[in-house]
Amino acid sequence: MHCKSKGILRAALFLVFLLAGSALGAEFTADMVISSKAAGADMTGKVFVKGNALRQELDTPVGVQTTIIPSGAAVMYVLLPGQKMYMEIPNTQVTLDSSENLEAKMANQGKVTKKGSETIGGYSCDVYHIVYSDKNLGEGTVWVSGELNYPLKIFTVTLQDTATILYKNIRQGKLDNGLFSLPAGYKKFSM
Repeated sequence: MHCKSKGILRAALFLVFLLAGSALGAEFTADMVISSKAAGADMTGKVFVKGNALRQELDTPVGVQTTIIPSGAAVMYVLLPGQKMYMEIPNTQVTLDSSENLEAKMANQGKVTKKGSETIGGYSCDVYHIVYSDKNLGEGTVWVSGELNYPLKIFTVTLQDTATILYKNIRQGKLDNGLFSLPAGYKKFSM
């Protein structure tokens, strides 16, 4: 994956991690598709959500990249399963619980405007448009499911690219806590 694609992916995933979170007790898995004009091809993966815990497994041109955010943790882990290595980075996740709203939570990031509601994958979603104060992040539209309290679709426009993240085949059900823990036998690395 070249630098431009990595930058676009980072901007799109920034929104996912910034908005990730779920209502108490919500547990689900979903398939994830990231479409990027600059990358030229879709990337696919899976997401696992349990309360505030998140796991994403993304198929990239260099192999699977897994990100784990344990519930309530101050750090998140980016795993390279093929090399059995991980990187630890500060957790910038902004979770939304049932008492919070996106407009208030994102107010310091830029201008957030609620645009209405739409249904994505059978889930009613509030639609928000965000124009970031940091011009490098551009702007985006986010469809947040009230039931799951998670973004089911994200559309971003930056100076480098236009990208969409879509979650589909959503399956609610109990998930094993081990999905959200750092696996044994991995070695830490840093960049």
